[in-house]
Amino acid sequence: MEHPKKIITSSIVIVIFVLLVTLSSWYVWSEIYFGNVCSCTIPLPMLIPVLASIGLLTGTLFYYIMSPKNGTKKINRAILLKMLDKKEAAIVDALLDNRGEITQSAVGSLTGLSKVNVFRTAERLARKGMIEKEQHGKTNMLRLSGEIMDAFC
Repeated sequence: MEHPKKIITSSIVIVIFVLLVTLSSWYVWSEIYFGNVCSCTIPLPMLIPVLASIGLLTGTLFYYIMSPKNGTKKINRAILLKMLDKKEAAIVDALLDNRGEITQSAVGSLTGLSKVNVFRTAERLARKGMIEKEQHGKTNMLRLSGEIMDAFC
């Protein structure tokens, strides 16, 4: 919810709470003033818990409205791939297809890039912080970085 909408909605909740308390107080005052006070007419022992419950509900609503939402938006795959050059996009696409982890030699066979192109492009992506390279025997294991993986999963 946008900031002005939060303020307006919160103000409405507070105004309704103040109105309910004012009307309840006015009702009790008028019954006492005109001498119509009877334990059967105004359940005074119940008035305080009711007003406290309304206050608690108002506070909870206010907190819910004003608290930031923790939902994270997922990144559209096509948008990310458009920001990369052709070779980088091919490697990231192969990583996304394989749940964020693939060997460097498998990237070459999946994308059709030469070993040198895969190596240099993977180095460039690692410098950008998009992937992590880890020695895995005679080949490297390529993994999407945590932030990139979180954005897609």
